Amino acid sequence: MQDYYLILVIILGILAIVDLMVGVSNDAVNFLNSAIGSKVVSFKTLMIIASLGVAFGAMSSSGMMEVARKGIFNPEMFLFSEIMIIFIAVMITDILTFRCCCCHINN
Repeated sequence: MQDYYLILVIILGILAIVDLMVGVSNDAVNFLNSAIGSKVVSFKTLMIIASLGVAFGAMSSSGMMEVARKGIFNPEMFLFSEIMIIFIAVMITDILTFRCCCCHINN
């Protein structure tokens, strides 16, 4: 059973990395599209501003994590296996719905 949980944790880690890559890149692209299209500043200046903004947003998002830790559900009411299934379902749903929405909007 320990191998099963190890595999689930590895899958969750991979899904979290994919989710972060998709989410951060989408935030940066949303910011860049209008600025590049309007030619407000040079591309190099825009990339510097965008990278600083994305880095700042990633480092200062602890408030959102507090909400997730305190109010969504009480983990002590579930078995460990149920929590792992819930987390995997949430991660897969997040990636699939976000990816489908982005593909639909961009096409």
